[in-house]
Amino acid sequence: MKNQLFKDYPWAVLILITCFLIICFPSVLIAQEYISSDTLQLNEVEVYGKTVSFYPIIVIPTRTLDHEIIRDIGDFLRQGPNVSGIRKGGVGIDPVIRGFKYNQVTALLNGGVKIEGGCPNRMDPVVSHIESENIQKIEIIKGPYILKYGPVLGALINLDTKLPHPYTKPEIHGKVLYGFESNWNGQREHIELEGGNDKIFFIVSGGYKGYGSYTAGNDSLYNTSFRKLYGTAAIGVAINESHKVILNYAYDQGKNILYPALPMDERLDQTHVGSLNYTGRNIGKIWKSIEIQGYFSSVHHVMDNLNRSTAKTMQAVTTVNSQNSGGKITSILQDGVHEFLIGIDFEHVFKDGDKQMTMKMIMDGDTFISVKHANVWLNALFNNIGAFAEYKIPFKRFDFTAALRFNYNQATSGDTFRLVNDGIVYFDDLNSNYFNVSFSLGMKKQLAKWLYINAALGKGSRSPSLLERYIKLMPVQYDAYDYLGNPQLQPENNYQADVSFELFHPNLGSLSVSGFFSMVTNYIIGKVVPPSVIKPSTQGAPGVKQFSNINRVYLTGFEVSYQSPTAKKWGLMANIAATYGTDPEAVKYLVSGGQVIGQETIKNDPLPEIPPLEGSVKFSYKFFRGKLITNASVRLVSGQNRVSQSYGEQKTPGFVTAAASISYAPCRFVSFVAGVENIFDTPYYEHLNRRIVGSAERLYEPGRVFCFTLSFKI
Repeated sequence: MKNQLFKDYPWAVLILITCFLIICFPSVLIAQEYISSDTLQLNEVEVYGKTVSFYPIIVIPTRTLDHEIIRDIGDFLRQGPNVSGIRKGGVGIDPVIRGFKYNQVTALLNGGVKIEGGCPNRMDPVVSHIESENIQKIEIIKGPYILKYGPVLGALINLDTKLPHPYTKPEIHGKVLYGFESNWNGQREHIELEGGNDKIFFIVSGGYKGYGSYTAGNDSLYNTSFRKLYGTAAIGVAINESHKVILNYAYDQGKNILYPALPMDERLDQTHVGSLNYTGRNIGKIWKSIEIQGYFSSVHHVMDNLNRSTAKTMQAVTTVNSQNSGGKITSILQDGVHEFLIGIDFEHVFKDGDKQMTMKMIMDGDTFISVKHANVWLNALFNNIGAFAEYKIPFKRFDFTAALRFNYNQATSGDTFRLVNDGIVYFDDLNSNYFNVSFSLGMKKQLAKWLYINAALGKGSRSPSLLERYIKLMPVQYDAYDYLGNPQLQPENNYQADVSFELFHPNLGSLSVSGFFSMVTNYIIGKVVPPSVIKPSTQGAPGVKQFSNINRVYLTGFEVSYQSPTAKKWGLMANIAATYGTDPEAVKYLVSGGQVIGQETIKNDPLPEIPPLEGSVKFSYKFFRGKLITNASVRLVSGQNRVSQSYGEQKTPGFVTAAASISYAPCRFVSFVAGVENIFDTPYYEHLNRRIVGSAERLYEPGRVFCFTLSFKI
């Protein structure tokens, strides 16, 4: 009977609770004083500006990050409305935003630094290569509207890391942090030192995370332990008040990271990221600024199955080296109220990987060993050159922006693998060149004293990734098929529109109601290759799918958020959001005896891996002039009954979880955060959580977790 009302009527419960909080609760606040209408907080994330921007954006600032206990960036981002994640283990959760996933979501550092993960199964998405202790701000931009950061199809995540800044007089500051989490028996340590003067300034930091396996609310123990070691160093030089240069380096190492929902574990992952940034301000009367950025990142990724039972007969070790390098030049020109941003950027990606399989056979008491090598990628690379421009103009009650971007993308590989059957070419002609055009239009208008409308329209284009172009016979998607790359894939194009209404009232708080519609053409999905052409290499795989383009798919959804005025001692945040995806004409493959025996067409099949409707409510109260803050939150997630038949996706039940925390900063030198997650030890799993390898069981989320963080600053 646990959560029976919610399971039976998930939509009704969510909508009633949200409507009650949004409509009834503000009446209690009418008499309260309101200090600032410049901040809108959405479920522990904050949005800044006179109104919400032209496009949907969530900004998570330093003060929010300092009051959170974060073991993994991807896990933390799941708190945002219409932001989910794919869990495969205890760490490395892969963000999904409004149903867009994998390379459809662009993730980068400091507005331009990019990292190329090494794992074909994305056990190391971009956000897993940077630790939360080194981040000062996170931006989540929904839609293909912002074009200055590179090609964007569905959404963008920008992680601004801590960089040094000049001081008016010589200063030095330090920070030491220690955190602990029960259930995982996990701990994290972090140390940081920064300082300098008005000419030279620096920051160095380092830390360690060690977590064990966790127990879910159903008392099952999942092998999810991991170890991470990281460090950063950066130095800046101010040439004068208007010009400065910053050199930055970061190192992140993952070791012995277990993934029960993947066929392999991560034995070692070493990431190096270096960047050089130059900023010039007030160059001339019209030329307001210039920014030049160059970067280089490399990932050495080793994974194996040595901890699995399959290693008794076949040991598999995969080693991948990937590199990403590039840079950008951006300038801002302003003539009166007219503002122009123009720039160019370049990205070079290189991947090379080898899979070694050692097979053991025992016959008549003798052991026979054979070793086989296969390349995952062979000197695969792509280059992307882009040019972009943005224009903004404000009016009295109406603001307008427009952006345009051109990309030239070129890719190739050193593969000697060819697949031609009956005159049909499946894998050949390794070179591809594409010219992509992206654009966006945005407006915001004041309809009344406290009411605004924001609208955006845009097209984003994404060239296929190296995995989609060149991967060979590996199970890298949601289903159990082996996947084969397609060197001649066409770029995906997303045509999207967003509309939102924003109400900001001094006594009522802020309310946001938004909706979006997206049509993606040349959508990339897997299609079965006949077994007469090629057979799978992974044991248990029913066949081989090749990445292919289909005509179009549709995604649509909504987000409703409310926050009470932020100036008072207590506050309330509530939101509800959902996304729906549809493939107008999907192909379902019929499997019998572990083999594909036929196919049928499914009309209007839901897209796979779309998270369900969910909402959350958070209460907070401040004591002692804000030095002590208490929080209590409830998260309500509907069952996902709208699942893909063509992918054999399974329905998932709804659930309700609760959490509470307290943060205390008696002075500016000491702060303490403690909390409990999943208070009622609810057994549950997210719809996007992958299945345990070799079974139909989903990977459950952790059960009750007690945690705390203690930090000292000077």
